[in-house]
Amino acid sequence: MNIKDVFKMPTPVKITGRTSSITNAFVNGIIPCIPPTEVEIAKVLELLGMSQHTIRCAYCGDKYTEWDHFRPLIHRKRPTGYISEIHNLVPACGKCNQSKGNSYWKEWILGDAALAPKNRIIFNLEQIIKRLEDYEAWSKPTIVNFESIVGKEVWEQHWANCEMLHKMMQESQKLSDQIKTAIKIGVDQYEGLELLEVKVKQPIVETNKTSSEKVGTIAQTILKDLLESNRIPNSVIQLLKAEKYSKENFDLNFPMLKEVDWTKNLDDQKRDSNGYNRYYKSPISIRGKKYLLCSQWYENSKQHLIKWIAMHD
Repeated sequence: MNIKDVFKMPTPVKITGRTSSITNAFVNGIIPCIPPTEVEIAKVLELLGMSQHTIRCAYCGDKYTEWDHFRPLIHRKRPTGYISEIHNLVPACGKCNQSKGNSYWKEWILGDAALAPKNRIIFNLEQIIKRLEDYEAWSKPTIVNFESIVGKEVWEQHWANCEMLHKMMQESQKLSDQIKTAIKIGVDQYEGLELLEVKVKQPIVETNKTSSEKVGTIAQTILKDLLESNRIPNSVIQLLKAEKYSKENFDLNFPMLKEVDWTKNLDDQKRDSNGYNRYYKSPISIRGKKYLLCSQWYENSKQHLIKWIAMHD
């Protein structure tokens, strides 16, 4: 066995991968939960061929860990009307509960999902299906028209809130992807960054051709050429438009780049709220777009700028 066969990277997490959890919360957060009687619990276990001492997963026979909603609570991102009650709950294991999701039980149990009982070649599957059919025939679940109870306006506001969160997650994912790309660039060049930090601290940096140049000159020549070469990833360009990133990386009090809005006066875009010019006169071109380059450079920003250029060039 190769040593890599025993290693597995953690699954990357995406913000948008949690949208179904948000929808589930908006449904589970409003449905009633009705505790069963001892008689009802005993009846369900009897129908499923179990007792209180031999409870197993109703779908596969493994050790149970929870009670699953037999009929789905959600269909097409909206409530089906079923609630949490013994007439819609059966014991289940985590694998089956997760795999079944919002599917109809019989279609799933005989389907091609990776963890579906048929695919797992579960022993006595025909008997399991027969018992579930008996439970389905016995149970008479409550079905609620939630909208008619709370009113159309309140109901629509509830789902508008859900959709708003979904959109925020999508926008957050876009920003997360940009940040991840920028961080990966930094990690990939981490060793080079460490070496650069040593050089910056040692007198050898004074021999660099940029050491005698003013920071503004470096910004208008070396930095400008690098940005206009289109070698900087677009995700990093987006970061350069953020005031926080510019402050943390260059000690600038303004975003390094400001994208030109041709519907507005160009001179006005160069000024801050007090009317002072904060950007150089001529815009620069990056991937077909025009940007204003910040002119508010001070000598204490010089080493930051040199380091950033070296890391990204």
